[in-house]
Amino acid sequence: MRWVRRVLWIGALAAVLVGGWLFAAGNDGPVRVQYLVGETLDLALWKALLGAFAAGALLVGAFTVLAAMRHGLVQRRYRKLITGLESEVHQLRNLPLAADSDAAGRSRLTDVVPVSGPGRDA
Repeated sequence: MRWVRRVLWIGALAAVLVGGWLFAAGNDGPVRVQYLVGETLDLALWKALLGAFAAGALLVGAFTVLAAMRHGLVQRRYRKLITGLESEVHQLRNLPLAADSDAAGRSRLTDVVPVSGPGRDA
């Protein structure tokens, strides 16, 4: 099974190399590229396209890294909050229970005095 994977990877690499060679051969004409600080003359079209692709990939990669860092910071903050809440729950579980004043076992509902008022039966 390992050799099949290797053959597939070698085939994919060969396909990318041949595709890149055909792309460069088909787009060899000189072009003028104007950018923010200047201009270049007689640059091959495939080089200009490759440079634009690389610049776009770097820009998207930078935004992805910033978003991942922000996500990591939020995750760290929530993890610290959860740790604090878990320790608080642990402390609350370890508190001793208050002594019950109804040692005789009476129900607390029987201690309630019924309220009488207008329109109520006393």
